[in-house]
Amino acid sequence: MSDKTLSPTTCSNFSFFKEMMKELRRVDDNIILGLNSTDTHSENACGDFFKRLATAYRKREEAVDYCLKVMDAEIDRKTILLQEDPDDYDTQSSIFSDETKRRMIANELVVEGIVRDRTLQVFKSKCRVFDVSSLQTK
Repeated sequence: MSDKTLSPTTCSNFSFFKEMMKELRRVDDNIILGLNSTDTHSENACGDFFKRLATAYRKREEAVDYCLKVMDAEIDRKTILLQEDPDDYDTQSSIFSDETKRRMIANELVVEGIVRDRTLQVFKSKCRVFDVSSLQTK
C-alpha cells in the first residue's frame, strides 16, 4: 500500500478502497512486461518476482479482510441503534448503504481470484521451476 494507510475511512469510501486495490494490483498488471524484460532462466529473477507477487497478494488479502471486519462492525453498531429506535429511517438507510459497500468489498475476493489465476498462469509459463500453489486462491 506504499504510503497509504488502511483505516476505517478507507473501507467506508469505496472509491478510495478500489484505488488502493488498483495500486496493489500493479504487480499483476505489469507481469507480462516484467517477465519479458527479465531473464526468466534465472532463478533469482523469478524468485524476486515471486516474492513481489506474494507480498502484493498478502497485502490485498489483508485489506479485504480488514475492510470486511470494519463494515461488519459498523453494520452491527447501526443495527443496535435501529433496535433502540426502529423508526430511525436515517440509520436504516445508512445500514443499507453499508451493506451495499460490504458486498462490493466482498466482490473484490472474486476479482482477486480472477487476477491471481491470470497472473499465475503467465508466471508459470515463464518460471516453470516455481511451485505457485501457495499463491493460489483458497
